[in-house]
Amino acid sequence: MPIRDILLQLNNYPEPTPSWAIESAAAIAERLEARLSIGLCEVQLPDVSNFLSELLVRSREVIATENDKSARNALALLRKFEAVVPAERAGETIRINCPALATGWQLAARSRPYDFLIVPIYGHPETRSIAEALIFESGRPVLLLPPEGMAEHRLDDVVVGWDGSRAAARALAEARDLLTLAKTVTVATVTDDKDLAGTAPSEDVVRHLSRHGVSAQAAQVPLAGGDAGEALTAFCRQRGANLLVMGAFGHTRARQFLLGGATRSIVANPGLMVLMAH
Repeated sequence: MPIRDILLQLNNYPEPTPSWAIESAAAIAERLEARLSIGLCEVQLPDVSNFLSELLVRSREVIATENDKSARNALALLRKFEAVVPAERAGETIRINCPALATGWQLAARSRPYDFLIVPIYGHPETRSIAEALIFESGRPVLLLPPEGMAEHRLDDVVVGWDGSRAAARALAEARDLLTLAKTVTVATVTDDKDLAGTAPSEDVVRHLSRHGVSAQAAQVPLAGGDAGEALTAFCRQRGANLLVMGAFGHTRARQFLLGGATRSIVANPGLMVLMAH
């Protein structure tokens, strides 16, 4: 089933999502002939002032000023979206109240009917926690979009990270429609990272993709001292790839995520567009 329904995650505070992210997401939606909706986390700082803080630093005034800034940022984001996305491509606007700080938990629950989510990576302090919540709780694939990912929005060269795992298989299935748009697809396996005995080799993935009309080739990528995520992004940079597809690994303990090393390094610094699925 082709991709027709995309959700873009936006933040309004403390640093609003930059304009390039909305423009890039709009171009991706246009390329895929999809509708683009937005999920806006609107931060509202609670009044935690007391007599002493009010006396010393006028805390209520500070909080009111920051909340005004947050509201103005939200309005500017909505206007930018309306200006950039044509009516025939615009979907829904989901506005979520986020007390104190941006979070992805509420948006994860609202995002499940969409084909995939876009999370801009631009230095917002809560980016990692938002990406984690959406990757592991939405049940949908998440496209990490750094500034580098906006260049011409091409999908000419796509790398699929493959280790035979359930998460890698899920990412492969979610990306299949994107792979049909690529001119070159490489199924890359990082060597010396984990025991792959008994798993399906990358050649089997190449065969599978050929039955879906996608011509691909297999490649072995050396670990070279870092983790698998760093090895895959280095391989992508070397060949000038536009998109990396990979599974996300992690589990929860006391409602906190413990990420696998490759997933952690990719979320922190993707370097190119990365489609992750869990």
